[in-house]
Amino acid sequence: MHEDIHIGRHVLRFEQEDLLVMEFHGDLESGEMAAMWRVHDERLLALGRIFVLADVRHAAGMSRIAKGEGLGRPKSLPPHIAAVVGAPYSIQVVIELLARATKLLTGGVATLRFFGTMAEARAYLEECRRTWKPSAPRGA
Repeated sequence: MHEDIHIGRHVLRFEQEDLLVMEFHGDLESGEMAAMWRVHDERLLALGRIFVLADVRHAAGMSRIAKGEGLGRPKSLPPHIAAVVGAPYSIQVVIELLARATKLLTGGVATLRFFGTMAEARAYLEECRRTWKPSAPRGA
């Protein structure tokens, strides 16, 4: 049984120890993205890896404040992988820009791919999990 974490109208759940499913419903308001990043980063730092399935098929928009909430994340995040489902091109551009800004400001590296279906995204993440090679500790 997976425990749902509700943040506003959005739902997060760990389907496996290192597989975080994020469902976005409606607008992403101030404070909500920061709360989601806390859940994500806590597990990422504890395990050294995390795979994210972000379902944005029912997302609407993102407040200006929510867009910047990823910039205050820890600077020592291990690389991680995200599969995003259902993002129209305009949203893909925003997500990619936010990922690049986060990388520049925090040094965190996320591999980001977009998919049309949940099945494609899950297959991709499962392959990534199967072939994962841990990165060397920073400074090594």
